[in-house]
Amino acid sequence: MDLSREEMDRFIENNLLNFSINGSGWHNLIRNMLEEFCLAGWNLNEKVSGKEKFGGLRCYSTSTDEELNIEIRKIVDKYSALSGKTCEICGEEAKGRYVDGWEATLCFKHYSESIYFIEIRNNDIEINDKIIGNLNDINKAETDNSFRGIRIYFSGQEKYYGFHCRQPNYYLLLRSIALHLFSEEDQKYIKSLFENLNDCEVCGHKSLSESHCLRCFNDPWKNSFLEDYESKSQYIKHCQMDLFIDEDDNEKVFQHDRSFEKLPDHKILFNDNELREYEKDMYD
Repeated sequence: MDLSREEMDRFIENNLLNFSINGSGWHNLIRNMLEEFCLAGWNLNEKVSGKEKFGGLRCYSTSTDEELNIEIRKIVDKYSALSGKTCEICGEEAKGRYVDGWEATLCFKHYSESIYFIEIRNNDIEINDKIIGNLNDINKAETDNSFRGIRIYFSGQEKYYGFHCRQPNYYLLLRSIALHLFSEEDQKYIKSLFENLNDCEVCGHKSLSESHCLRCFNDPWKNSFLEDYESKSQYIKHCQMDLFIDEDDNEKVFQHDRSFEKLPDHKILFNDNELREYEKDMYD
């Protein structure tokens, strides 16, 4: 049965409201998907609904017509894949991110807006340019079991502020808090952590702990890596190229991080030709 443009538009706009998503960025995707439902032969009296899940568009509506269902699944899969490249908020080009432990598909602008940037100026602690308190007013500090997060309490306040190592300037904050505010066990760990940092040959900061780099999160060289790399220098070169390509935008986020001293003699081991070949192999 031929459908008029008016009938399809009414169906599309009515069913657009049935999708539970985090912003308007996927509205055009959903509209296009619903139009393809119409063209495939979907019964316009049947509702279509969906939601965001794990950072992607999901639609579970089915028809009693099995042949039509095959086409519907193809359409849904197509737009589910497209949603993984489209910002949920604005519709611009995007990629999958982790925000507060949740998966989301966001452009860099909206991803950066979801991050709590730490800054310390004149002993004032700022989060996204808003002062939350002063270092001198902290009366208690705690770490989590993995030592990758801290909670700080200010005098006269019952609530605490929590921070995580994936936030820019996290280690600057950890280094700035008076040690005596932590438990005795935490004091020993924090003191040892900063006293025993080594040079990271990957990112060029004095930020290499025993387990990993606190700045670029790469592992220190181990002889067991010889199973995958010809030498230590090849491993460092590959890690450096990954940082330069910055697939997850981590370097963009941490470009203003001041937690660690930069190494004046840091060497970049790859050249332009090697980077082009590496990118080609990565995306082929």
